[in-house]
Amino acid sequence: MGIPITVISGFLGSGKTTLINQVIKGSGLSPEEVVIIENEFGEAGIDHELLIHSKENIVQMNGGCICCSLRGDLLNALTAVLDVFVTQGYPIKQIIIETSGVSDPQPIIQTIVGTPKLQPYFYLDSVIGVVDAENITQNLQHHEAAKQLVMSDRLLISQKSVTNKDSINQIKEQLKEINPLADIYEFSLIQPSSELADLVLGNHLFNQSIDDEEEHHHHHHHEFESMIISESGYVKEGLLHNWLSWLMMNYQESIYRMKGFVNVSDQDFQTEIQGVNQLLNFNLTNRLTENNDNKLVVIGKNIDKDDITQAFQLVIEKSTEGD
Repeated sequence: MGIPITVISGFLGSGKTTLINQVIKGSGLSPEEVVIIENEFGEAGIDHELLIHSKENIVQMNGGCICCSLRGDLLNALTAVLDVFVTQGYPIKQIIIETSGVSDPQPIIQTIVGTPKLQPYFYLDSVIGVVDAENITQNLQHHEAAKQLVMSDRLLISQKSVTNKDSINQIKEQLKEINPLADIYEFSLIQPSSELADLVLGNHLFNQSIDDEEEHHHHHHHEFESMIISESGYVKEGLLHNWLSWLMMNYQESIYRMKGFVNVSDQDFQTEIQGVNQLLNFNLTNRLTENNDNKLVVIGKNIDKDDITQAFQLVIEKSTEGD
């Protein structure tokens, strides 16, 4: 399956680095088994070059965010890890990417899951968003902070000095409105490091199925919206691709995440759709089509829920014509 990659994002001062240190301590992995890719915003470093310190297994990228000027260097970093560590016999078992506090994780995700030459060697395990409970209101005024939440598979609320249970519950509700696909946990750095490691590593959250038991609604938080498409029936494969093409054409800069299941005609099992912006992946599942409805969760900005739902309903109608 390859080496798992965990992306850890969070706005400035959220405590990512401290969390990572504790996670590594509690992971049971030896130092030579973990590669950390750090991204620091600024001009520090040696002429923006990629530095590989084989002793510490740290790849450091400077001069900007992974999401923008150094996106290409992320690919170079992973290639270098493959060349330097894997081919020379280093027992790498985990890669952690710590983004800068102002990074957008979306291009990072696309690089990992959308680069064919990386697929045999690496896979995206989870995108973890670290949330500063004390400063969430101020942080959410920044587009970057909200986008980090939208792209996460798991949100970890750093309690720090916030101990009021009602306040934490309000934050959880706020986060669920922003990203209904993510699960949410509280954490404290006084927890055993092994518990923190279990929250962050080895959970396969990026490809985890959406929760069938949870009822989703249409949420709108600032510029970000989430919606659920839940329809019975079957969709012909060609019409499904036409609908997805229409969706990407009309909302190409607006849809950030999409995940769910579709009943494709003449197939016994549902097809899972996993989308990050324009990048779409399809996987056949073990979920019987006769027992499940079509279900898709869409997260983005300026998305027209009725327009998207009606278009999908039309595809179902067209798919059943002549049956």
